[in-house]
Amino acid sequence: MKKGWNVLIQYQSLIWIVVAWEVIAFMQIMPERLFPSLAKVVVVAFDLISSGMLMENLPTTLFRVFAGFGLAILIGVPLGLLMSRSALLNDVMQPMFSLGYPIPRVALYPILVFILGLGSASKVTLIFIECLFPIVLNTYYGATRVGKLYLWAGQNMGASNNQIFWRILLPATMPSIFTGLKIALPLAFIIAVLTEMIGSTVGMGYLLSYMSASLMQEKVLAGVLLITLVGYLLNLLLQVIQRKYVFWQ
Repeated sequence: MKKGWNVLIQYQSLIWIVVAWEVIAFMQIMPERLFPSLAKVVVVAFDLISSGMLMENLPTTLFRVFAGFGLAILIGVPLGLLMSRSALLNDVMQPMFSLGYPIPRVALYPILVFILGLGSASKVTLIFIECLFPIVLNTYYGATRVGKLYLWAGQNMGASNNQIFWRILLPATMPSIFTGLKIALPLAFIIAVLTEMIGSTVGMGYLLSYMSASLMQEKVLAGVLLITLVGYLLNLLLQVIQRKYVFWQ
């Protein structure tokens, strides 16, 4: 009973949003065609799943998200760690990240399309660029906050550079790395859907764009609801991995 009450308290903001949505829809403050009830949207979402439209488009979007996000992890985490250990590399890279962070990366999409075409390559590249910034910067600042005392203690006890990296620096930086990953993952999803809306013939963004052009507002909201649910589940998976493998934070 107490556990159920705690869950209600934790998710009370969502409950209020659902209540407000249903009240607005019931009072017909906005035309029903533009703002249907949430219950109706949920039914349409199930229809999208059962009709196969979701499974025709979701795998493509997930492939693009995981490809760009994975590349950003492979390059961003080592780069952030190296920047924290090398003053020269940090001096070279910091101005690029400081100047590049405020740039709206989606503005680069037309250039990437011109170079790489309208397929997955341009979308994965843009997702990679978008995810690289939070992953590198969180890794770098996390690594620079590792206590000097731990590093000196390792050196005084005869640990090699490799041992200091794998046994002290990397484990101590893992919580910051996961913070960067949790920021980057939703951005990857947003960029994937956005670029698919601009130019694609498959994917969740394309599906939303197609249904919006066909004035199927209920299906558009159902698609947004399903994208939100998938994004939430991916973030939940990341939290589970963090709790299991970074239990010392």
